[in-house]
Amino acid sequence: MKTGQVCLPALLAQRRRPSVTRWALLGCLLIVAILNGCSATQVIYNRADILIRWYLDDYVTLDRDQQARFDERLDALLEWHRQEELPEYVLLLDDALVILDTDVSLAATRSMAEGIESAAIRLQDRFLELLLSTGENLTSAQRADFIEALLAKQEAFETDRLARSDAEYRDDLGQRFDKQLGRYLGRLTDEQARRLQEGVAEMTRLDHFWLQDRRVWILALSNILLADEPDWADQVRALIAGRDEALLPDYREGIEHNGEVILQLSRDVLLMRTEKQDKKLRARLIALRDDLAALSDA
Repeated sequence: MKTGQVCLPALLAQRRRPSVTRWALLGCLLIVAILNGCSATQVIYNRADILIRWYLDDYVTLDRDQQARFDERLDALLEWHRQEELPEYVLLLDDALVILDTDVSLAATRSMAEGIESAAIRLQDRFLELLLSTGENLTSAQRADFIEALLAKQEAFETDRLARSDAEYRDDLGQRFDKQLGRYLGRLTDEQARRLQEGVAEMTRLDHFWLQDRRVWILALSNILLADEPDWADQVRALIAGRDEALLPDYREGIEHNGEVILQLSRDVLLMRTEKQDKKLRARLIALRDDLAALSDA
């Protein structure tokens, strides 16, 4: 899933926390494979280790011994995720199906968002420890290559994202919301489409804040990694722990504002669903639930 892409359950998770960095989001490939709810969920999940290794190669090249240690730690993380986290996702989907039987209250929608957010944070925390343990084995040259790769990605993001006008930004956002909502509901009705455009128009543009924050964070991280002090891992943990508090006030307010807009928009679109859309949505969620239950029992 590309940065900025959204899916119906993931809409509810975009309430507070900005992503730490695309590097830290390696582990969220698992969340993506699950929350996208496609018919190939089990295939994608069972190939998560390959996808993560491919992603890792974009940032740093490991030697044979380093790769072996990373693979062993990754296998342990994936086993934890399969045994401990997938059953929690099944419960979340059970709750979602119950919500559909009621009036889809804002409180229930918010509770679902908090559940998804908590799952993402648990995975991010575990994956951070995997990355830190991997970083202990990197040479100075590898760390420098890693920082260089992060900065190159940053330059590409800035060139691509900031070139858009406000109209292009909102059109792009609207199209992605429409596409991903359509995966679960089918074609949106005219009423739903209008509500979607209203929601997009209400949202604060955040890409420039995100990129500014990301650049500051990368530079702070690079100072830690390149200094290579004995307590560098603890310094990284402290940097991540304090990142929310270090956000620009306008960025934090924008995140909170957009989160509320997305919650209300998601609820309203669901309340407007037709009988045909309801059947499609339930079928997708039930199929996803069954896939996850099977994976957790494997």
